[in-house]
Amino acid sequence: MSHASEAGHGADHVPHVLPLATYLKVFAALLSLTALTVAVSYVNVGAWNIVIALGVATTKATLVAAVFMHLWYDHKFNALVLGSAVLFLTIMLALTLADTSTRGSADSIEGRRPRDYTAPFVEGKPDLRGAPLPPPNGEATQPADGR
Repeated sequence: MSHASEAGHGADHVPHVLPLATYLKVFAALLSLTALTVAVSYVNVGAWNIVIALGVATTKATLVAAVFMHLWYDHKFNALVLGSAVLFLTIMLALTLADTSTRGSADSIEGRRPRDYTAPFVEGKPDLRGAPLPPPNGEATQPADGR
């Protein structure tokens, strides 16, 4: 049994060694991207903060996968799998952000709903919170015992 089959690699596997300069350049890029993430967190650009942070994080993850996990030099099918995973992650994050960014936009519309759904036009009936509605003509109500 050959050593290559024991390690789980195919017959066409060729080990590759990258120069130390490549690792140091990627390390410097990761540090600068981390500094960029921290710097952007202090600047308010509205809804773009999360988009920029996710873009920088995706770039860092791609650098790590391509260089440190050797996907850049491996079979292109593995890069295709990584690319499709990133694509579906992007789709899921976009749908999640679309949902969370529009929450609360209907609050002004929902404030115009009737208080009691079972009898929306009955005056004086308490609303769902238990508070009585004011009389229709603004008259003060007398207590039941006449005081």
